This record gives sequence, C-alpha cells and structure tokens, in this order.
Amino acid sequence: MRVEELRLPDDVIEALKKRGITTLTPPQAEAVRKGLLEGRSLVVVAPTASGKTLIGELALINTWLNGGKGVYVSPLKALAEEKHEEFRFWSSLGVKVGITTGDYDNPGEELRKYDWIVATYERMDSIFRLKPSWLSEVRTVVIDELHMVGDEDRGPIVELLAVRSLLDNLQIVGLSATVGEPQILSEWLGSELVVSDWRPVKLIEGFYLSRKNLIVFSDGRLEEVPRKQTLPQHCYMKAVNENYQLLIFVQARKKAEELSSKLASLNLEEIPETKDLVRELESSEAPRTEVESLSKMVLRGLAYHHAGLSLASRKIIEKGFRNRILRAVVATPTLAAGINLPARRVVVYTRRFEGFLKPITVAEFKQMAGRAGRPQYDPYGEAIVADVSSEEEGWAYVLGRPEPVKSALLQDRAVRISTLALIASGDARTPEDLVNIFEKTLACFMRGRKLSINMVRYGLRLLRDEGMIEESGSLLRATKLGATVSRMYIDPLTAVIILNDLRKIITAKPLYYLTLIALTPDFGRVRVTNYRVYSTEARSSLTMGLIPEPPEDVEEIGYYDWLRAYKIGKILNEWIEEVPEDEILSRHGIGSGDLRVLVETGEWLTYAASKVCDVAGLKEHSRRLEVLSARVSHGIKEELLDLVRVRGIGRVRARVLYDHGIKTVEELASTDPSKIANLKSFGPKIANNIVEEARKLVEFTKRV
Repeated sequence: MRVEELRLPDDVIEALKKRGITTLTPPQAEAVRKGLLEGRSLVVVAPTASGKTLIGELALINTWLNGGKGVYVSPLKALAEEKHEEFRFWSSLGVKVGITTGDYDNPGEELRKYDWIVATYERMDSIFRLKPSWLSEVRTVVIDELHMVGDEDRGPIVELLAVRSLLDNLQIVGLSATVGEPQILSEWLGSELVVSDWRPVKLIEGFYLSRKNLIVFSDGRLEEVPRKQTLPQHCYMKAVNENYQLLIFVQARKKAEELSSKLASLNLEEIPETKDLVRELESSEAPRTEVESLSKMVLRGLAYHHAGLSLASRKIIEKGFRNRILRAVVATPTLAAGINLPARRVVVYTRRFEGFLKPITVAEFKQMAGRAGRPQYDPYGEAIVADVSSEEEGWAYVLGRPEPVKSALLQDRAVRISTLALIASGDARTPEDLVNIFEKTLACFMRGRKLSINMVRYGLRLLRDEGMIEESGSLLRATKLGATVSRMYIDPLTAVIILNDLRKIITAKPLYYLTLIALTPDFGRVRVTNYRVYSTEARSSLTMGLIPEPPEDVEEIGYYDWLRAYKIGKILNEWIEEVPEDEILSRHGIGSGDLRVLVETGEWLTYAASKVCDVAGLKEHSRRLEVLSARVSHGIKEELLDLVRVRGIGRVRARVLYDHGIKTVEELASTDPSKIANLKSFGPKIANNIVEEARKLVEFTKRV
C-alpha cells in the first residue's frame, strides 16, 4: 500500500514522505485495512523493525485530526523518552507532544496543552486514577509491548490500563513482537487482530552444539567453531574480521562483565574511533570504577550493558553501538526490552539462576532474537541459542512459538492495589461495580465471573479491616487514609506495615525509617543481592533499637527479607550522610544503576510514608519523613537542603559551598561569582549561572 492511498490530508502524506516512508510494510497495510484509521481497536503482533511504531503513530495522527487526544504508553522511562523524541517529528504539523514518567500523586493538569502524551505504564495508571480534566478528551491509547500484560510486576498495571480504556470506549492499539496465541488478547480487547512474520531483514535462527563444535542453522547451514575457541570467542572474532556487529545476551550481570573482559583481551589493537567514546565516559557523571572498567573494553570496540550501570554509561554505550563504533556488546536481557539496538548476529544464553538454573521461555528467546539484522546494513540477521543440552532443545527454541500470555492480576498484591484504586477513583461505587469491572480483566475473561467475585471479596475484606474503605449500605468509598494510599501509588500493605510499626514509637532515626520502608512490598520489587553477610551487624542494630523488627503479622516477610531491608536502609543512610558514591558502590557490591533505583524508590516511599502518617495523625513521623525524602532525593545531610533548591547545585557543589561559608540561598545570591569560580567542581561559567539562579529564586520567594 502506497502512502497516497491513506485517507489522510496531503500535509500528513508529505510528512511521511519526508521520513522516507512511501510504502507501508505488510503489517502496517493490514492494520489500515482492518480499520486503524476508522477508530477500530487492534492487536498487532509483528517482528522487531516491521514498523509497529508507525501503526501507533497513524492511530494518534488520525485521533488528532479528529479533535481528540492520544496516549502512547511503554514499560520503561528510557523507552518513553526514545518515543517522545521520535514523535516530536510531528510538531512540524502543529502536533504538541508531551511526556510524563513520574510524580504519581500529580493529576497532570499541565498536560492539557499536549495533543499526544507519552507515558510509562505506571504514570498513565496514576492519571486514570486521578482523572485530570483533559482525560475525557482522550480517544486512543497505544500500548507498546502488550505482551507485558503477563509480566509479574507490570502486568496488572497494563491489564487495568486496558480495562479502563475498554470502560471509556477508547480505541486500543496493542503492539508486540512476541505473543503466543494472540487471538486471546484480541478477543479480550474486542479488537481486530494483525499477525505478521514480515521482517525487513530475513532472520535465520540456530543453535550451538558444544559437543560437536557446530552451529546448526534453520536454513540448513552448518558453521564450525574452532576447537580452541568458545562460541563467544568465535562469534566475536568473526564479527571483527567480517566487519559486522554482535550482541551477546547473558542472564547475569557478573557474566556480562566477565565475558566482555575476556573477549576484549582477544583484540589487542585499540580502535581510533572509540577514543571519543572513552572521553565521553571520562567526562560523564558515571562512577570512576565503572569508567575504568568500561574504558579498557571500549577502546577495543566492545562493552557490557546491564541495569547496574549508570544511566550515563548506558547511554554512551548505546550511542556507540548504534553509530557502529562498538563492534560487540555483552548484555543482560534489559537491552532487549525495546531499545532500538539491532546487530547482524545475536547470541543468546538461556539459563537463568532462580535458586536453580532455569531455562528462559521461547517468548524471551524470540524477544532477544528479534534484535538480529540491521535494515540498512545487513542482508540477513542470525540468532543463535548458545547453551542447549540437546538438538531437541535447540529446535524447540528455533521452531517453537511464544507461550500464551497469562494474566498476572491474580496475585493478592495486584488485587488489593486495584480494588482500592477503583474505589478511590470513583470508578467503582458498589461491590457489584467492582465485580463488573474485574469481569472485564484478562484474568476473568479466561477463567469466568466466579473469579471476579472472589477477587472482590478478598480486596474488600482487607481494605475494610485496615480502615481504607467504608461502606454505607451498598455504597463504597475510600477513607482519607485509603484515598491517600491510592494517590501515593503504593500497595495498601505498605501503608499497613509503616503505620503498625510507627504507632509504637514516638520518633526514629533515618536508618530506622529507611529500613522500615525497605521492608514493604513496594521496595520488594527492587533487586538487591548478597545481603546475608549483614546478619551479625543487623542483629546488633536491632538490639540497639536502630532498626525495626520484621512485622509479625505479615506472613510474606521473613528473616531474609529483613536482612535485605537492612542492607537497603544502610546504603540509603550512607547516601544521605554524603558518603561518596564510588565508596558506597564498592562497599556494598552494587552498581550505579542499582543505587539510582534505590534512591528513586526510597525518595518516593519516604514521601508517601510522610503523607500516610499525616492522615493517620502521626505528625512528628510525617515531618521527619518529609525531610528525609528530600535528603534521599539529593543524597545530603539536612544542613544542605536550602542550597540544593538552586538549579545546578547537587550534593557535591552544595557541600563545597557550605564548607566555604555559603550556607543559604540568600548568602549565595549576594556572593560575587568570582569568589566561587575557583572552587572545586565550579568554574567561571558555572559560578555565574548558579549565582544568577540563586538571585532568581530569592526574588521569586519574595513575590510569593
């Protein structure tokens, strides 16, 4: 289908041509034929690089042309930022594109000015709960990575996003590369189904038989691996010699670092083009240990990539690979979650340690295999399973179909969060309303109305017992506590654990609060390992009353959860005491990315805890937790809270200013910039900017 055949205005057609789009791909054309531009809902399952994003864009453009707003949701902040940058192309036609990825307690009224809104799943879920005035103007919701509905963590959020969209009669466009039995999702959403195996670059899958030193491909080819080389060594040297790119997926961070280091030692020559990447790393905010580790590999055209890395390092590595400066990247599966980084050859290790070695699913393999083949550079892509135990297992991955998606909404945690959210938002006013809404979920679509009734009974009983809802006849409403818990976007059980503990004490030190929030199920989603070595230290801290005991009435929390919480509390406590980041990382064996997640989660939960304590009448705890939230956000002692209000001042510059006698915003505003220009981490330009920002803040404060 040529773009001129689309029933869209000439300026839209011309805009598509400017992007080099003159003909629609097969899945795009089928989506149009099945009613995409008539407002029909669709589930689109097609390989990576087949043009699924444009299907979503066409739906959003059509909605905009007809006077409505559109929303594009994705699982990760990085993905949302990538799509937001792509969609800004449409601003030439007057489309205003906004992005929102945090501030869960903010209704987002300021987003009214945008025509398209890019959001993470969680942020859009919070918007559906808080109901800003512009929400009624939304006509289309595009759900990227629809298969995430089966994810244990984010799945229930995706499912409720879809249900709310169904209740509001919105056009739903679900996009995915890997869904088994997609007709189930299509029937659930009442949508048309587009399934395509078209790819711009042919994908050839295969597997490695170690006992024969042979790679077996689905097209009948056999590739011999030299006996003195491992599969990764062979693939890396082949990529270097034949000038193409390689991605190797492993299931553990340590494995990614070790393997990339071994491969880098094979190539002793430094690549001149990589020196600019190394300079970027060295001038970035990445921790020094991380920079030193990566630089040696990057100089040889190779790097590792995982969630433990700092955001700065990840972006530099992604840019280097995208620009074909890096020859190979060894990554954990986080890289396969949608970031656009294809390679000629992809090697996938399938064993993941979950108490024991467990093979990944076919769907997970296909998600990673989909990264093989770059449309502009490769005649084909190759995906190789690296560690099968037999030919049968190899063919099971290569020829297998992704497993059917199952609902994750059946977990108790998901049910209690969803039940409270529906009542607090006013979407459900009676138990019957709740049953009818839950009946529209994927869980109940597959298992029937009786499940819906049981889910509602559990949710209502817990919320009633904990004082988060009250009933008047058949009418339900959230109490002040329940409304606050829902608005703060936390699990009701998190609030229960915090309140039950803090009602027993008058006040506490930061370590106590930080360990307490780390005991909650909302912090349970954050990855932390190697906490058992803290056993003796944690017991000693408990004896001195420095940390809370595990809650006796919560079966889900045991001794090792308590140790894990202590480690998190200790890391965050060092962060707010201004221990240097590199020291925290090396002392506790975590990565910069891990610390960032701990800080973001800690800031959110201390803030939420302060609000929950406030409505529960625990005013002193509320005040202390609010201050603690600000300290966690910036990683500072309390004395620096005033200075970090100035744009451009973080934990390091604030400490330098304070130690040189500049302790408040007012003092900074009256300082001659030349007096601070020579201080560490400053300079003439930064000094001028910071003093100017301080003066603006002082003036603004006076006006207010």
